[in-house]
Amino acid sequence: MMQVKEFLTIPEEDVIYEFLNISEFEDMFKSGTTDHPDEVDDNSEMEIIHINEALRSLKTVNLFLLQQENAGEQIKLVGKIEKFIRKRKFNSMQQTTIDQYFV
Repeated sequence: MMQVKEFLTIPEEDVIYEFLNISEFEDMFKSGTTDHPDEVDDNSEMEIIHINEALRSLKTVNLFLLQQENAGEQIKLVGKIEKFIRKRKFNSMQQTTIDQYFV
């Protein structure tokens, strides 16, 4: 039988920080791999959202706000955002001329 204190005490939980020996430290930097969460590469590219997807999402937000009480100001803001996105959509659909390539 195991004592209660022995059962509840897990030895791995007592380790706060583990030091690497020199060879492990050198191997880690030679291979370029680190498991430390502070050293994870955060340089991932931002996902590009298509205009139509943004408009569909905005429609969902607008429907949500319509179901809420006292959301008149927020509904107006959604209208302004929708106007901005539709203007961007219109401008992106305009045909360019060859003169615009030679500045």
